[in-house]
Amino acid sequence: MKNTFALVALSALISSTAFAQVNVANIVDIELLTHTELSQKLKDGWTSILIAAGGTEERGPQDVLGGHTMMAHSHADMIAKKLGKTLVAPVLPIAVNATGLNASREMADQVGAIQMPADVFKQVQLAQIDSLARSGFKDIYVMGDHGGGQAEMKEAAEEMDKKWTSKGTRVYYVSDFYNKTHDDVDMYLYEHKLPIGGHGAMLETSIMLYLEPMPGAWVRPMYKTMAFDPTGQAPEQWKTARDIRMARQAAIAAGQTPPPAAGRGGGGGGRGAADPNAAPRVNNGVTGDPTKSTKEIGKDFIDIIVNNGVTEIKKMTAERHAMSSR
Repeated sequence: MKNTFALVALSALISSTAFAQVNVANIVDIELLTHTELSQKLKDGWTSILIAAGGTEERGPQDVLGGHTMMAHSHADMIAKKLGKTLVAPVLPIAVNATGLNASREMADQVGAIQMPADVFKQVQLAQIDSLARSGFKDIYVMGDHGGGQAEMKEAAEEMDKKWTSKGTRVYYVSDFYNKTHDDVDMYLYEHKLPIGGHGAMLETSIMLYLEPMPGAWVRPMYKTMAFDPTGQAPEQWKTARDIRMARQAAIAAGQTPPPAAGRGGGGGGRGAADPNAAPRVNNGVTGDPTKSTKEIGKDFIDIIVNNGVTEIKKMTAERHAMSSR
């Protein structure tokens, strides 16, 4: 009797598994599709794709090394789903100028960073774009979660756009995914009276708290009490420097003489001038205060990133397609 029940249970399990089908319609990552499924999606009009670069580097004792890759992948998926009929290419987990191996960065003695030279990174971007264009994609968007490599992504996108335009494929560099986002996040922190930080601080820690599959998987609980290096800049100093920077950008865009540039510092985690009376460096890979990070703040940051990406992509696409139709 027991054997009979076991056979019935096993039969039911096999039957239910057999009828469980993957819903290809909901998949946006091309690495999770077969080539025939991808071919069908292309025929059905899924001819837009995002190339989002990640990275592997130290991010303090609290955040895992693969944060850039995980965040880039998650954000790209969200953008793709908001845009509709858009896919996501495999995320490159190696960046340019990872902090642990770049002697010009203040955290150059931390282990775990994996980087490639800028020229090699650019060649990888060119190869990715070229491969996707040959597959039949018509709108290819290049972006990155890591500061290193932004210039190379822009150059690669522009070069490939020139190569493929005549064949009906356009290539775009999505600057706002990284550049505008950091400014918007710092303004959010300023307006909410939260510490404006740099590497491994509020931005990354909060986002990873929200995205991690289970508590402690991507952000260790010690983030609440850990030591960190301050940015060396008060919120009002950041705001003054930002206002000057924005005024300069507006003047340059209008063809006017820009006002004088601000001194060193900014929302990107600059430490400002060295203070001889400051406490000894903690030097654990974090610049700024991550201890006030929360999942709720992380969700707000994700909304900023995704909205910036979607807005710029729609704008650039509409402008280029309008020009092409003239």
